[in-house]
Amino acid sequence: MSAIQHEQALRLLSIISESPKHRLLTYQIAAEELGKDPKNNARATAQVCDLLDAAAALADVPLLALVAVRDVKGNINGRAFVKGTPEGIRETIINKSLHYKFTRADYLAIEKSLSMLKGYGNRLAWTEVKRKIGLSDDEFYKRLCNSNISQENDAINDLGSDTPEKIPVSGVTYARDPKVRRAVLLRAKGKCELCGKQGFLQPNGERYLEAHHIIALANEGADRIGNVIALCPEHHREAHFGKRRNELEQEMIANLA
Repeated sequence: MSAIQHEQALRLLSIISESPKHRLLTYQIAAEELGKDPKNNARATAQVCDLLDAAAALADVPLLALVAVRDVKGNINGRAFVKGTPEGIRETIINKSLHYKFTRADYLAIEKSLSMLKGYGNRLAWTEVKRKIGLSDDEFYKRLCNSNISQENDAINDLGSDTPEKIPVSGVTYARDPKVRRAVLLRAKGKCELCGKQGFLQPNGERYLEAHHIIALANEGADRIGNVIALCPEHHREAHFGKRRNELEQEMIANLA
C-alpha cells in the first residue's frame, strides 16, 4: 500500500507542478489523472496529498498539496490539521502555503524528501518526519508555520521586516521571514558565524546551522539579516540560556559589523 502511495505521490507532484495556476485541481480530478475511479477514490487521493505534504515538511517547504488540491467546492481539506493541533496553527499553515510562490527548486526538494520517506504510508510518514527532524510537537508546529526554504538570496538588500507578524502557538511567537534565514545561512557557508565550527551534514547535503536573532524579536529586534546570525547548536543554546549570553551578544554584533 505504501509503495503505491509513494508512486502516486510522485505522479501527483508532477501533476501539480505542471497544472496552470488558474486551474481548480480537486481530489476527484487528481484521482482521475492518477488513473483511479474519481467517484470512489477521493479519500485515497487525499491520503496521497497527505504523504506529499509530509515530504514538503521534511524539505522545509510550505505544504503544497494542502492548498493545491481542493474539494469539489474549491475548499481546503476541512480535516487537515484539526485534531490535536493548537489553536491558530491550521490557519497559519494554510496562510503560509497560500502566499508562497513554489519554484522548480521547491518541487525538486519535495521529490528528494519523498524518496527519503519511501516505504512509509501517509500517517507513518509524518511520524518519520518528526523523528528525522528531532523536534517536539510544539517545535514541529512552529517549523510548519515558518517553513524556511526560499530560493531567493539577496544579501545586499536588507531583507525582512521591522515589525514581524505575531502567530498564536500555545502563547505568542513571531513569524520569521524565511528569506532572511535562508540568506543568513547562505552567507555563513556552513560555518558558525561565531566560532567558525562547520555544521553537520543534513540528508539534503546542506550543513546544519541555526538562525539566531541577536536582539530578540520580543525585545524589539528587527527580523533582518543585519540582526540575524548563523550559529552552531551549542552556541545557539548558550546565546539563549548561558551565563555568557550578554557577552556573546556583543561578540555577535562585532562579528557582523
